[in-house]
Amino acid sequence: MFDRMRGRVLGVNIVDLLVVLIVVFAVFSYVSKPDESTYGGNQMYSAIQDFQRLDSRGFFVEAEINGTYLWDNTPFKKSGLLLSSSGGRLRLKTTDGTIYVIGGERAYLEDVAASSIKMEPVDSYLVVFNLDEGSYDGFSDLLAYLESVKSEMNADHFYVDVEIAVDAPMTPAERQVVYNEFTGLYLVRNNYFSRTEPDGFVMNLVKAELGELSGLSIPPGKITTGRIRAFAGYASEPEQDFPGDYHIVAASDLLL
Repeated sequence: MFDRMRGRVLGVNIVDLLVVLIVVFAVFSYVSKPDESTYGGNQMYSAIQDFQRLDSRGFFVEAEINGTYLWDNTPFKKSGLLLSSSGGRLRLKTTDGTIYVIGGERAYLEDVAASSIKMEPVDSYLVVFNLDEGSYDGFSDLLAYLESVKSEMNADHFYVDVEIAVDAPMTPAERQVVYNEFTGLYLVRNNYFSRTEPDGFVMNLVKAELGELSGLSIPPGKITTGRIRAFAGYASEPEQDFPGDYHIVAASDLLL
Protein backbone atom coordinates (compact mmCIF):
# COMPACT_ATOMS: atom_id res chain seq x y z
CA MET A 1 0.00 0.00 0.00
CA PHE A 2 2.72 2.46 0.95
CA ASP A 3 5.78 2.85 -1.29
CA ARG A 4 8.49 4.45 0.89
CA MET A 5 10.87 4.99 -2.00
CA ARG A 6 8.40 6.84 -4.20
CA GLY A 7 6.25 8.40 -1.48
CA ARG A 8 3.03 6.88 -2.78
CA VAL A 9 -0.14 5.59 -1.12
CA LEU A 10 -2.16 3.17 -3.25
CA GLY A 11 -0.20 4.41 -6.24
CA VAL A 12 -0.95 8.10 -5.58
CA ASN A 13 1.82 10.59 -4.79
CA ILE A 14 1.43 11.84 -1.20
CA VAL A 15 2.02 15.49 -2.15
CA ASP A 16 -0.63 15.28 -4.88
CA LEU A 17 -3.01 13.64 -2.42
CA LEU A 18 -2.51 16.43 0.12
CA VAL A 19 -3.13 19.09 -2.54
CA VAL A 20 -6.38 17.37 -3.58
CA LEU A 21 -7.54 17.15 0.05
CA ILE A 22 -6.79 20.84 0.65
CA VAL A 23 -8.73 21.85 -2.47
CA VAL A 24 -11.71 19.66 -1.50
CA PHE A 25 -11.70 21.12 2.03
CA ALA A 26 -11.55 24.68 0.68
CA VAL A 27 -14.43 24.06 -1.73
CA PHE A 28 -16.52 22.44 1.00
CA SER A 29 -15.82 25.34 3.37
CA TYR A 30 -16.84 27.84 0.72
CA VAL A 31 -20.10 26.19 -0.30
CA SER A 32 -21.07 25.53 3.32
CA LYS A 33 -20.77 29.20 4.27
CA PRO A 34 -23.92 31.31 4.03
CA ASP A 35 -24.41 33.81 1.25
CA GLU A 36 -22.86 37.15 2.17
CA SER A 37 -26.19 38.41 3.51
CA THR A 38 -28.49 35.39 3.97
CA TYR A 39 -28.41 33.02 6.94
CA GLY A 40 -30.45 30.06 8.10
CA GLY A 41 -32.01 29.91 11.52
CA ASN A 42 -29.12 27.73 12.69
CA GLN A 43 -26.57 30.39 11.66
CA MET A 44 -27.60 33.06 14.15
CA TYR A 45 -24.09 33.59 15.50
CA SER A 46 -22.68 34.09 11.99
CA ALA A 47 -25.42 36.65 11.32
CA ILE A 48 -24.70 38.44 14.60
CA GLN A 49 -20.95 38.55 13.93
CA ASP A 50 -21.45 40.00 10.44
CA PHE A 51 -23.96 42.53 11.77
CA GLN A 52 -21.61 43.60 14.57
CA ARG A 53 -18.75 44.12 12.11
CA LEU A 54 -20.93 46.39 9.98
CA ASP A 55 -22.46 48.15 12.97
CA SER A 56 -19.07 48.85 14.56
CA ARG A 57 -17.91 50.67 11.42
CA GLY A 58 -20.99 52.88 11.25
CA PHE A 59 -23.27 51.00 8.85
CA PHE A 60 -27.00 50.78 9.38
CA VAL A 61 -28.20 47.28 8.49
CA GLU A 62 -31.72 46.35 7.44
CA ALA A 63 -33.00 42.79 7.55
CA GLU A 64 -35.88 40.63 6.44
CA ILE A 65 -36.73 37.99 9.03
CA ASN A 66 -38.75 34.85 8.32
CA GLY A 67 -39.70 32.50 11.11
CA THR A 68 -42.29 31.75 13.76
CA TYR A 69 -43.84 34.17 16.23
CA LEU A 70 -43.42 32.25 19.47
CA TRP A 71 -46.36 33.71 21.37
CA ASP A 72 -48.92 32.01 19.12
CA ASN A 73 -46.81 29.91 16.70
CA THR A 74 -47.95 31.93 13.69
CA PRO A 75 -45.69 32.64 10.69
CA PHE A 76 -43.55 35.75 11.03
CA LYS A 77 -42.18 37.79 8.12
CA LYS A 78 -41.11 41.38 8.70
CA SER A 79 -38.44 43.79 7.55
CA GLY A 80 -36.78 46.57 9.48
CA LEU A 81 -33.61 47.95 10.98
CA LEU A 82 -31.30 45.81 13.11
CA LEU A 83 -30.41 47.28 16.50
CA SER A 84 -27.49 46.45 18.80
CA SER A 85 -27.40 42.74 19.64
CA SER A 86 -26.36 40.68 22.64
CA GLY A 87 -26.82 37.24 24.13
CA GLY A 88 -27.12 35.36 20.83
CA ARG A 89 -30.08 37.36 19.57
CA LEU A 90 -30.90 40.24 17.25
CA ARG A 91 -33.38 43.08 17.65
CA LEU A 92 -35.45 44.24 14.69
CA LYS A 93 -37.11 47.68 14.61
CA THR A 94 -39.86 48.10 12.02
CA THR A 95 -40.79 51.42 10.45
CA ASP A 96 -43.67 51.85 12.92
CA GLY A 97 -41.22 51.66 15.84
CA THR A 98 -42.12 48.15 17.01
CA ILE A 99 -39.10 46.17 18.24
CA TYR A 100 -38.93 42.37 18.00
CA VAL A 101 -36.32 40.19 19.69
CA ILE A 102 -35.09 37.57 17.22
CA GLY A 103 -33.56 34.23 18.18
CA GLY A 104 -32.34 31.26 16.16
CA GLU A 105 -34.43 28.33 15.00
CA ARG A 106 -34.49 26.81 18.51
CA ALA A 107 -35.38 30.04 20.32
CA TYR A 108 -38.00 29.89 23.05
CA LEU A 109 -37.50 33.05 25.16
CA GLU A 110 -37.42 35.58 22.30
CA ASP A 111 -40.35 36.95 20.30
CA VAL A 112 -39.41 35.14 17.10
CA ALA A 113 -37.61 31.92 16.16
CA ALA A 114 -35.96 32.77 12.84
CA SER A 115 -35.79 30.30 9.96
CA SER A 116 -33.99 32.76 7.68
CA ILE A 117 -32.32 36.14 8.04
CA LYS A 118 -31.49 38.31 5.06
CA MET A 119 -29.32 41.30 5.91
CA GLU A 120 -28.40 44.26 3.73
CA PRO A 121 -26.51 47.42 4.70
CA VAL A 122 -28.43 50.62 3.96
CA ASP A 123 -25.26 51.91 2.27
CA SER A 124 -22.57 50.04 0.36
CA TYR A 125 -19.89 52.61 1.20
CA LEU A 126 -19.35 55.13 3.98
CA VAL A 127 -17.02 58.11 3.94
CA VAL A 128 -16.22 59.01 7.55
CA PHE A 129 -14.83 62.41 8.55
CA ASN A 130 -15.07 65.22 11.11
CA LEU A 131 -16.64 68.68 10.92
CA ASP A 132 -15.52 71.50 13.20
CA GLU A 133 -17.67 72.83 16.02
CA GLY A 134 -19.86 75.79 15.12
CA SER A 135 -22.64 78.21 16.04
CA TYR A 136 -25.94 78.66 14.20
CA ASP A 137 -28.94 80.96 14.49
CA GLY A 138 -31.30 78.02 14.87
CA PHE A 139 -31.78 74.29 14.37
CA SER A 140 -32.93 74.81 10.78
CA ASP A 141 -29.67 76.67 10.02
CA LEU A 142 -27.66 73.73 11.35
CA LEU A 143 -29.65 71.34 9.15
CA ALA A 144 -29.15 73.62 6.13
CA TYR A 145 -25.38 73.59 6.69
CA LEU A 146 -25.33 69.79 6.93
CA GLU A 147 -27.47 69.54 3.78
CA SER A 148 -24.92 71.67 1.93
CA VAL A 149 -22.11 69.32 2.99
CA LYS A 150 -24.16 66.31 1.87
CA SER A 151 -24.81 67.98 -1.49
CA GLU A 152 -21.13 68.82 -2.02
CA MET A 153 -20.25 65.17 -1.40
CA ASN A 154 -23.02 63.84 -3.68
CA ALA A 155 -24.02 61.45 -0.90
CA ASP A 156 -27.16 59.32 -0.85
CA HIS A 157 -27.41 59.51 2.95
CA PHE A 158 -25.77 61.70 5.57
CA TYR A 159 -25.44 60.77 9.24
CA VAL A 160 -24.05 62.67 12.22
CA ASP A 161 -22.83 62.05 15.75
CA VAL A 162 -23.18 65.42 17.45
CA GLU A 163 -23.80 67.17 20.76
CA ILE A 164 -26.10 70.17 20.30
CA ALA A 165 -26.53 72.96 22.86
CA VAL A 166 -29.74 74.95 22.36
CA ASP A 167 -29.97 78.40 23.94
CA ALA A 168 -33.72 78.32 24.50
CA PRO A 169 -35.92 77.34 27.44
CA MET A 170 -37.99 74.18 27.15
CA THR A 171 -40.78 73.11 29.47
CA PRO A 172 -41.02 69.46 30.59
CA ALA A 173 -44.05 69.06 28.32
CA GLU A 174 -42.13 70.42 25.31
CA ARG A 175 -39.20 68.17 26.13
CA GLN A 176 -41.53 65.17 26.22
CA VAL A 177 -42.82 66.08 22.76
CA VAL A 178 -39.28 66.06 21.37
CA TYR A 179 -38.50 62.82 23.20
CA ASN A 180 -41.58 61.21 21.63
CA GLU A 181 -40.41 62.45 18.24
CA PHE A 182 -36.99 60.93 18.92
CA THR A 183 -38.51 57.51 19.57
CA GLY A 184 -40.37 57.66 16.26
CA LEU A 185 -37.22 58.15 14.19
CA TYR A 186 -36.02 55.21 12.10
CA LEU A 187 -32.43 55.77 10.92
CA VAL A 188 -31.11 56.96 14.28
CA ARG A 189 -28.93 54.83 16.54
CA ASN A 190 -29.51 56.78 19.74
CA ASN A 191 -30.63 60.18 21.00
CA TYR A 192 -31.02 61.71 24.43
CA PHE A 193 -30.97 64.90 26.49
CA SER A 194 -27.65 65.06 28.34
CA ARG A 195 -28.45 68.27 30.22
CA THR A 196 -31.47 70.50 30.78
CA GLU A 197 -31.42 73.93 32.43
CA PRO A 198 -33.97 76.75 32.81
CA ASP A 199 -32.52 78.71 29.89
CA GLY A 200 -31.52 75.89 27.57
CA PHE A 201 -30.65 72.24 27.06
CA VAL A 202 -28.12 69.91 25.47
CA MET A 203 -29.10 66.94 23.31
CA ASN A 204 -26.97 64.22 21.78
CA LEU A 205 -27.64 62.57 18.45
CA VAL A 206 -25.82 59.31 17.72
CA LYS A 207 -25.63 58.25 14.06
CA ALA A 208 -28.72 60.24 13.08
CA GLU A 209 -29.70 60.43 9.40
CA LEU A 210 -30.11 64.03 8.29
CA GLY A 211 -33.47 63.52 6.61
CA GLU A 212 -34.96 62.24 9.89
CA LEU A 213 -34.21 65.43 11.83
CA SER A 214 -36.19 68.07 9.96
CA GLY A 215 -39.44 67.25 11.77
CA LEU A 216 -38.12 67.66 15.32
CA SER A 217 -39.86 70.37 17.37
CA ILE A 218 -36.71 72.14 18.54
CA PRO A 219 -37.61 75.62 19.89
CA PRO A 220 -36.04 78.72 18.31
CA GLY A 221 -32.72 79.73 19.78
CA LYS A 222 -29.01 79.90 19.14
CA ILE A 223 -27.40 76.52 18.42
CA THR A 224 -23.85 75.51 19.32
CA THR A 225 -22.32 72.18 18.35
CA GLY A 226 -19.19 70.35 19.32
CA ARG A 227 -17.10 68.58 16.71
CA ILE A 228 -19.37 66.57 14.43
CA ARG A 229 -18.54 63.03 13.38
CA ALA A 230 -20.06 62.69 9.91
CA PHE A 231 -20.82 59.66 7.73
CA ALA A 232 -21.65 60.10 4.04
CA GLY A 233 -23.39 57.02 2.66
CA TYR A 234 -23.30 55.79 -0.94
CA ALA A 235 -25.05 53.02 -2.87
CA SER A 236 -21.99 52.60 -5.11
CA GLU A 237 -18.32 53.45 -4.72
CA PRO A 238 -17.89 57.25 -4.79
CA GLU A 239 -15.81 58.48 -7.72
CA GLN A 240 -14.72 61.84 -6.34
CA ASP A 241 -11.50 62.43 -4.44
CA PHE A 242 -11.60 63.17 -0.72
CA PRO A 243 -9.05 64.74 1.64
CA GLY A 244 -6.53 62.40 3.22
CA ASP A 245 -8.23 62.43 6.63
CA TYR A 246 -11.51 61.18 5.14
CA HIS A 247 -11.83 57.42 5.58
CA ILE A 248 -13.71 55.24 3.06
CA VAL A 249 -15.23 51.96 4.28
CA ALA A 250 -16.77 49.31 2.00
CA ALA A 251 -19.46 47.09 3.51
CA SER A 252 -18.35 44.16 1.35
CA ASP A 253 -14.91 44.21 3.00
CA LEU A 254 -16.53 43.52 6.38
CA LEU A 255 -18.52 40.45 5.34
CA LEU A 256 -16.22 37.43 5.60
